[in-house]
Amino acid sequence: MSEKALAEIVAMGGFARADARDHRELAERLSGSVSVRVIVSEYIRVDLPVLEQAPGLKGVIAYGAGYDHIDVDSLASRGVVVCNCRGENAQAVAELTFGLLLCLLRRINRADHWVRENEWIKAGRNLPGWVMGNELQGKTLGIIGLGQIGSRVARIARGFDMKILGYDPFAPPVANTFHKMETPPLEELFSSADIVTLHVPLTPETDRMISARALAMMKPKALLINTSRGKVIDEPVLLETLKQNRIGGAAFDVFADEPISSDHPFSKLENVVLSPHMGALTQEAGERLSDAVVRQIRDILEGRRPECLINK
Repeated sequence: MSEKALAEIVAMGGFARADARDHRELAERLSGSVSVRVIVSEYIRVDLPVLEQAPGLKGVIAYGAGYDHIDVDSLASRGVVVCNCRGENAQAVAELTFGLLLCLLRRINRADHWVRENEWIKAGRNLPGWVMGNELQGKTLGIIGLGQIGSRVARIARGFDMKILGYDPFAPPVANTFHKMETPPLEELFSSADIVTLHVPLTPETDRMISARALAMMKPKALLINTSRGKVIDEPVLLETLKQNRIGGAAFDVFADEPISSDHPFSKLENVVLSPHMGALTQEAGERLSDAVVRQIRDILEGRRPECLINK
């Protein structure tokens, strides 16, 4: 949160940072407080036990687009408003998607480490074979999820002269026309794309949607990028797929259980790029998110409908 946003929140009636490791600790810290009106949470689950410790709660705001950590139904049953900050970090996540993709195609992170370890001096002009990469131009990009982030990924992909395939049963047809993309069935997207990138929320329908069946449809050299939620991938199945080189590689900003340690199985693979759930972490996105939180806190406290209301 920006200092400007925190100052505005304090002016509205106070601000408390409830440092908590999980929802149980959050409930303990609230401990029957009648003064808590709004909770802002990025990852900590907000559910009925939390609500029971905050009887004066009027609203919960997800700090970001994803709200799978919020028990929307339980809160709605008690008349508590739930909203998110969708779109505010979309550009940041879309740009990181291409950062991860370029690292995979051009092995940038491996090259950086290689130079720092003085290997270039040792090799001289005899560079190793792994430095030979691939270009984005002419590749087919399959985008699953065409919301705020996925549509921005499509726009960036057009600048790389990529062919774009999109899949989203909820996207309006006009979005597909604007981004000059084809919208084949999901099975055809998996089998046709050189790169598959995921931009879906975690729901019962998307939970482990990247399954053994989906991975088996992908090209032998295809790449998989995930900047959405870790649990949309069946990680053990993908691990075996990568170990056996049945696809070309993968890059992750999110994982089923976070944080991961240095001995995580994915960290042992050379055809994988890892980052610590930092997709939304740019200064610009932070300012936009902070401003969105302030606007929606003000709306909730003053009885107006927040701009990004979830439980309509």
